[in-house]
Amino acid sequence: MTTIGMPRGAVLRLAATPDALAAAAASEVLAVIEAAMAWRGEAHLALAGGRTPAALYQALAALPFDGWAHVHAWFGDERTVLPDDRESNYRMARESLLDVVPIPASQVHRLEGERSPAEAASAYDEALRALAARQERPAPTFDLLLLGMGADAHTASLFPGSPLLEGDLAAGPCAAAVHVPAMDTWRLTITPRVIRAARTILVLVAGIDKHQALVRVLGEDSPLADAPATLLLDAPGDVAWFVDRAALFGE
Repeated sequence: MTTIGMPRGAVLRLAATPDALAAAAASEVLAVIEAAMAWRGEAHLALAGGRTPAALYQALAALPFDGWAHVHAWFGDERTVLPDDRESNYRMARESLLDVVPIPASQVHRLEGERSPAEAASAYDEALRALAARQERPAPTFDLLLLGMGADAHTASLFPGSPLLEGDLAAGPCAAAVHVPAMDTWRLTITPRVIRAARTILVLVAGIDKHQALVRVLGEDSPLADAPATLLLDAPGDVAWFVDRAALFGE
């Protein structure tokens, strides 16, 4: 994997293929988890949905690690579906990682997509605020936050035009229900407040369909409302973009 410095302080780690990207990212995830446990005795990991994260989770589950009893798994966003639905981010993470490694069920904190959007968002907001209180921090702080980016430059479930991208990004709720007009559906998501509080963020971008969005986010001065992933460019924590050749070069 090649590391490339890019404009606006972004760091890209380039892999030849999606599989190589997933393997490299899995090693990085494990290193961050081990470092967090060395410092604080536990690690808080926020998971993402999608094909590339699924491959990462499979690679991560295969790595030797005996500290899963001290890991808490959270989620960055979720669809408003049952937990066993094929579209559920939780189901994908459970099948590829959470049921494979010995992480205690009580330490898996999922967004309850089967509830009404408002109820599910409120419950997760409460759980995240409780984490922040235990950490004695103004916002819940994940040791590692995994995110993807869509072809429209959305990240988590922060889509272009989202009201969550307006105003003071350090204030407001920690989780929210958002209506996505383009899909005529509701999504559950953590908010910019939580994203920007993460100690380490890994952004996974694979596929030629992500090329134009990557150019908009990293190579142009795109407004936040039009390209929500630009939120990550000035995040206070460590941010690394794991990108395959198709996404970076469009070929």
